[in-house]
Amino acid sequence: MALPKEYVGHLASQLTGLLEKSGKVQLSNKSAVAERIQQILADDAAAEDRLNQEVRDYLEKYSDQMRRDGISYQEMYKLVKKELMKKHRISSSGKPDQDGSKLSREKVIELSHALTTGLSAHKEHIQFLQAVNDVRLEIVQILQSLLRDEHRMDVRVRDKIRSQKREIPEGSAEWDILFRKYYSEEMQKLGAI
Repeated sequence: MALPKEYVGHLASQLTGLLEKSGKVQLSNKSAVAERIQQILADDAAAEDRLNQEVRDYLEKYSDQMRRDGISYQEMYKLVKKELMKKHRISSSGKPDQDGSKLSREKVIELSHALTTGLSAHKEHIQFLQAVNDVRLEIVQILQSLLRDEHRMDVRVRDKIRSQKREIPEGSAEWDILFRKYYSEEMQKLGAI
């Protein structure tokens, strides 16, 4: 998942509250449901991290041949990742959605299925008051809304970095430090930290 880890806890908490507010579910233990959502999102992110590592390991084996043949690492990375995703039946975060959120609509739908399945197994903490698919569709809408909010926050953070007196290249250690600092400030404004 392409979401900062700091945001995932906030997303889980907000999703839990908004799902309860929708009237489609009844919660007996809100914090347990939020923890379950956070775990499902973390498991998904870990699966993508493992896939990325597998791609890097594969390309490392063929790095000399790629250099000799003049093959771009980035292009080969994308091709190998695409093939391994098919093999393992994993969908990635994909291209950002039209609204700018970091996860594609396809990925949001996949997460909604995982969340619905994972939550329906916790009957002691959550009761579905409507059909499972109605709850899943509500999760899709809530996720898309929260991801749009995160996108706006991300844009503000990037704008702050660009407003520095000198240009700081994205991906540099300094850029990463500033991104984390400003992102943390935005999370504090949300009351998430």
